[in-house]
Amino acid sequence: MRNRMLTLIVLALCVIPLLAEGPDPAAFDKKVGAALLDGIARVFHEMAVGPSGSKEDRQKQIEDYLVSSMGEARKAKEQKQIDAVFFARYQRLLGIIKLVMAPDPGGILVPIIDQELKRFVTEVLGEEFKGTGAGAIGQVANAIADEMVNLRLYMDNVEIKARLRKEFDEKFNDAGPVKKK
Repeated sequence: MRNRMLTLIVLALCVIPLLAEGPDPAAFDKKVGAALLDGIARVFHEMAVGPSGSKEDRQKQIEDYLVSSMGEARKAKEQKQIDAVFFARYQRLLGIIKLVMAPDPGGILVPIIDQELKRFVTEVLGEEFKGTGAGAIGQVANAIADEMVNLRLYMDNVEIKARLRKEFDEKFNDAGPVKKK
C-alpha cells in the first residue's frame, strides 16, 4: 500500500508539470485589463455619487454597462489580450454586481443570491457574510473593491508568476519513476 501511494505521488509530480499551463505573459495586454477594471470603478463611483434619473433608468444603465463590459471581456479573451484567469475573475465580478443590483421583488432569489455573496465575501475577504442590511452591502462593496485590487495585482505580476511557475516546474522536471537496475 505504501509503495502504491509513493508511486501515485511520483506519477503526479511527473504529470502535473506537463498538464499544467501557466499564464502566458505575452498574451496579456495590461492596458486592456486596466480599462476593464477602470470601467467597474467608474460604475462604482457613479453609484456612490448618487442616482441621476429614476431607479429604473439607473438599473438599465448598469445592466447595459454589464452587458457591454462582458462583451468587451469576451472579445479581449478571444483576441488573447487577457488570459483565462483574469477573464473568469472579471466575469465573476460582473456577476456579483448584477446579483446585487438586480431587482427581486418577490424575494425568490434571496437564498441563491445570499449563497453566492457569502461565498464571494468569504473567498475575497476571509470574513463571515453579514447577510442583510447596510453592513452587508458595505461588506459586498468592500469585497468587490478588494477583488478589483487583487485582479490588478494579478495583472501586474503575470510575468513574475510565469517565471516562478517555470522555476517550479524545472525543479521537478527530473522527478520520475526510479528505474530498477
